[in-house]
Amino acid sequence: MNPEKKKKVLFIGGSLLLAAGLGTLIYFQHEGIERRRVEVAQLKKSIEEDKKILQETPDLVKRVIIQRETDGVIKEILSDEKGVNELSRTLSRFAQESGFTFTNVKEDSRANKKSKEDFERVSYTVSFEADAFQLLAFLNRVESHARFISVTALKLSAAGRNTYVADSVPRHRITLDLETYVYAPTSNLKDVKIDQYEKKRDLLVSEISKRAAEVRVPVYEYRGQRARRDPWIDPRVPVDGGPTMPIEEQIALVDGLAEKATEIAKLWEEARAADNLIKTMKLRNDLEERLALLEEEIRRVDAGGLLVFVPAMRRYDKGVVEVVATVRDQMQSGDGGGGGASTALLRETFEAMDRHIQAQEYELALQAHNTVESRLGIADQDPVKEPLVKNIRALKHLADTVLAFEAIPLDVQGVALYEGRDPVALINGEPFTEGEMLGDELLIHAIRTDQIEFAFRGLILARPLSSEQETLKQQAKKAKKSRN
Repeated sequence: MNPEKKKKVLFIGGSLLLAAGLGTLIYFQHEGIERRRVEVAQLKKSIEEDKKILQETPDLVKRVIIQRETDGVIKEILSDEKGVNELSRTLSRFAQESGFTFTNVKEDSRANKKSKEDFERVSYTVSFEADAFQLLAFLNRVESHARFISVTALKLSAAGRNTYVADSVPRHRITLDLETYVYAPTSNLKDVKIDQYEKKRDLLVSEISKRAAEVRVPVYEYRGQRARRDPWIDPRVPVDGGPTMPIEEQIALVDGLAEKATEIAKLWEEARAADNLIKTMKLRNDLEERLALLEEEIRRVDAGGLLVFVPAMRRYDKGVVEVVATVRDQMQSGDGGGGGASTALLRETFEAMDRHIQAQEYELALQAHNTVESRLGIADQDPVKEPLVKNIRALKHLADTVLAFEAIPLDVQGVALYEGRDPVALINGEPFTEGEMLGDELLIHAIRTDQIEFAFRGLILARPLSSEQETLKQQAKKAKKSRN
């Protein structure tokens, strides 16, 4: 091969090799560019995700803080294992407060006890006998309880009509299925530290309070029967019931009377326990007034035959008539409670009576005595209280004697005092001297220039002369001096 041709072949071969090398280089560069593009795209995606996290972090921190601060409220609502163990006692207490007791309490088996969930369901089945309003009172306590309790089923068998003759209000047979949850976290996650936690928490106080209020169980006030009738009690009345008012009005009438009887019973207990004389007098006076008015209403109800609805009649007998009769019997029998009046009350009564007598307020002294009269018999048996009781009774005797003496009609028309002679008093138109009896109990003890002293029931009491009589007496003295 000639040199010229050889050079040409080498040139072409070198060009091809160079082209192949450039192509390979371009190919690898292209792959690098594509790889870089993928990396750039991934980096952009990561940046966007990080931006999103940065944007969501403040809200996440906010929700975490609110959740942490409301965890305490949630723990109040969702029982722990200890709370579940105490729940049966709580339900029994609710029943007693509502006026009945459970006949049976059964804790159902926990079907998901081995579950890996944080919440475990616990259910109870309770059976009891109660009227409609006792049931409502129980459900109100369950509904308003701080811990979550749900009623999942209710079975009620109404009381038969033949039970209406019992001493109490007819009761229904009731079965309730109750459900609650145990909060037992299965994870061991640790709390993440949040920078400046207290400061951020303080900025969220209003939202935390709002969330806590939303989570807490609302409390409602059950206001009782309030003239409603039990819907599971037969509303019919006996055929021979005579003229009657509607059932609702009979229930409302008994409700009002029972409320008054309850107030009277409470007032009586306060009066028995009071150690303050003024308070005792006020309570006893108020009690007497209310008792008299309620007894009048009872007589009106009995005379009018207004009640024929059996449940209303039973409640009327138990909650009104018997309460009033008990209070009245205790007041009349002197049942002051305990060991009678306290030493402090006796001493205060004595001092008050003494002040009234010194001020010639004898009726007020007797009123003060009447407030403790029913309790003196028991207190008299106490050696410490006996002297005070004796003094109080002595003051009562004094007040009674003075009032009885003042009630005796005595018209003292004048007195005559002569030297060397017994003084004479003209009383009720007749002359009397010292030592003479005026009636069966009144003895003229002494005749003075300004008053006449009488002996009456062991006391010496004086009846002063009137101003007109005093004038006549002075004129008589002047006339006597002029004759001398």
